[in-house]
Amino acid sequence: MFKNYLRIAFRNLWKHRVYSFLNILGLTVGMSACFLIFLYVRFELSYDNFHSKKDRIYRINCDIKTPTETMNIGVCSAPMAINAKDEFAEIDKVVRVDQSNYLFRRGDIKFQEEHCAMADSTFFEVFDFPLLKGDPVTALREPFSVVLSESAAKKYFAGANPMGQTLLMTEDGFPTKVTGVMKDMPENTELKADLFISKSTSKRFDSSEDRRWGSFGMWSYALLKPNVNAAALEKKFPAFLKKRNGTEQDKSKMYFSLFLQPLTDVYLKAGKRGAPESGSLSNVYIFSIVGAFILLIACINFINLTTARSTERAKEVGIRKVVGAERGQLTNQFLGESILQALIAFVLSIGVVALMIPGFNFLAGKTVSPGLFHHPEYIVWLFAIALGIGLLAGVYPALVLSAFQPITVLKGRFATGTKGLLLRRGLVVFQFVISIAFIASTFIVYSQLNYMRSQDLGFNNQQMMVLDTHGDKHKKALKTEIARMPGVISAAMSSSVPGGGNMGAYSVVQNQKGDMQIANLDLYFVDFDYLPQYQMKIIAGRAFSRDFGADTTHSMVLNEAAVKLLGYHTPQEAIGRKFQQWGREGQIIGVVKD
Repeated sequence: MFKNYLRIAFRNLWKHRVYSFLNILGLTVGMSACFLIFLYVRFELSYDNFHSKKDRIYRINCDIKTPTETMNIGVCSAPMAINAKDEFAEIDKVVRVDQSNYLFRRGDIKFQEEHCAMADSTFFEVFDFPLLKGDPVTALREPFSVVLSESAAKKYFAGANPMGQTLLMTEDGFPTKVTGVMKDMPENTELKADLFISKSTSKRFDSSEDRRWGSFGMWSYALLKPNVNAAALEKKFPAFLKKRNGTEQDKSKMYFSLFLQPLTDVYLKAGKRGAPESGSLSNVYIFSIVGAFILLIACINFINLTTARSTERAKEVGIRKVVGAERGQLTNQFLGESILQALIAFVLSIGVVALMIPGFNFLAGKTVSPGLFHHPEYIVWLFAIALGIGLLAGVYPALVLSAFQPITVLKGRFATGTKGLLLRRGLVVFQFVISIAFIASTFIVYSQLNYMRSQDLGFNNQQMMVLDTHGDKHKKALKTEIARMPGVISAAMSSSVPGGGNMGAYSVVQNQKGDMQIANLDLYFVDFDYLPQYQMKIIAGRAFSRDFGADTTHSMVLNEAAVKLLGYHTPQEAIGRKFQQWGREGQIIGVVKD
C-alpha cells in the first residue's frame, strides 16, 4: 500500500510539475533563510557560554560622575580589582585584561600584533581557554612571560617547539619567554587575543600603576565563590571605595561607583559601557522575528498552494471511493503527498544552506558556523519543522476531500466551502501584510544607511591610507619618507584616526563662568599637519602651528561639543581659556567643527 501511495504521489508531482516546483521552491527558500538566521542568532547568544564557571564570573563596571556628566564604562582602574579581592572574602579570584598592540619579533620575523593583551596570572584559571603546553597556574606568573595561540606559535616558530624560546617585545627588544601555547580562541568570545603577556610585565615599565585609582582602562573580572549573591556584594562597594581610596570621594569633583555584570551578559548587553567585542541584543531580537516571519510566509504559501490544488482532485476521490477506498486510506494519501513535498524542500534546503554558509560567514564578518554538518541537532530541528509543515498543509485537504460524497462529486455538484475559501483568503492577506512590512522596512533601512554614508562627517576621509606605527621608534622618519613619495600630497601623525579608538583624559578646564571645571575629555594627540590634512574646519581661533613653540605641549583644540559642555555660548568665548591635564597647564587656542 505504501508503495502505491508513493507512486501516486510522484505521479501527481510530475503531472503538475510547474505547480510542484513553485511550491517546493518557496518552502526551500523560506526554510534556508530561516535556518541561516537561526545559526546567526544561536551564535550571538552563545558568547562565552562555554566557560565552566560562567555563572560565577562577573565583569567589574564603573560609573564615573563629574559635575558635568556621568560616564558608564566597562573598565576600571588597575588597583580596584586587586584591592577588591583582598577586601571581600566573597571573591575567589580576579583577573585584569589590558588589550593593546605590541611589536614582536624573532630573528627576521617581525609582526605588529593587533590582538594581544596583558593579563593577570589567574587568567587561565578563571576562563576556560585550554593550554596545549604549559601550566595554566604559572604560565603568566613571572614578568615577561608570554602565552601564544597555536596560530601565533606556527607564525613565529614554524612548527618547532616554542616552549622556553624568546620573543623580543616592542622596538626596544625586551626579551619575553614563551611559557605556554593555547588553542586558538573560539569566535564566540569577547576576549580574543593571539598573545597574552603577564600583567606583572607592565610593573617593570610603570611601578605606580597599581596605586592610580583614577586611571581607567582595564577590563576587570571577578570570579565569585559558589553561592555568593552578586547584588549583596555590590552594596558593599561604596564603603570599600571610600576606605581603599584613602579619602572620602568628593562628589563635587569626581565620584566612582562599581557594579557587577554577569559575563554572559557582557557581549550583548554592554551598551554604552562597551566591551572588547560586543554585539546587539536588539539585533538578535530583530533577526529572530524576521526569521520567524520568513518561515511563516513560506508555510502560508505552501499551505495555500496545497489546499488550492487539492479541490481539483475531487473526481479522483469520488472514483476511488466508488471502487472501495476507505476514508483513512485517502487521508493517508493526501497527508503523504504533502509531507513528501515538504521533505523534498527539506533536502534541497540542506543543500542550499551547506553551499551558502561560507558566504554567510563572510557577510557576518565572523565564522558563525564552520559547516552545516557541525550542527546535527539543528538538522534534526529543521527536519521536524519540515515534517510539521507537511502535516499542517495536508490536514485540510486530507480531511475535507476524504469526506466527499462520491455521488455528489461524480454528478459535478461539488463546490468548495466558504470556510475553506475564507481561510485561504485570510492567509493570503496575512502573507501580503508581512511581505509589505518587510519591503517597507528594507526601504527605511536603505534610506538610513544612505543618509549615514552621505552626511558631512566634519573631515575628509577620501584618498587616505592609515598605517599603524604603534611601538615604532622611527615614526617621524617614516612620516618624512612617506611625505616624499610621488603621489603623496601630505602626511600626518596622530594617536588615532576619526572613528578609531581614543583615550580619556582627566582634565580641568576653565568654563564660561571662569571656574576650573573637571571634565573627562576624549583625547587625540596630533601633529601640526593633522587638521589641515583631514580638512577639519576651524570655526574659532587657530590650528596648531610650528610658529608657536607652546603648541607642542601647552595648547589644546576643542570641538563644538566640548565647548557646549563647558557652558560657552559661542566658540569664540572659549579661546584663550586655561586647562590643566596630566600635570601640564596651557590654554585653548582653537575650536574645530564637530
